Amino acid sequence: MASKTLPDRQSSDFGIIKPSTGAKTKEDWIGSQLRKVYDEALSEDIPDDMLDLLSALDDSASKQKKSDEEAAE
Repeated sequence: MASKTLPDRQSSDFGIIKPSTGAKTKEDWIGSQLRKVYDEALSEDIPDDMLDLLSALDDSASKQKKSDEEAAE
């Protein structure tokens, strides 16, 4: 008679991520997964509201620099 696993019981390796066959070690696999996520994040577009905020910060920094230069003269 074949044994059945109980539906509420998980196997001993449940949740363990095994490296693919191309990776030599877990560290290699983790490194490749991190590079993949990082590359995906780099390829995403920057939201318009973030670009507006960065532009406003640049403008305020340049105005501050000008006023500091004028005060030094």
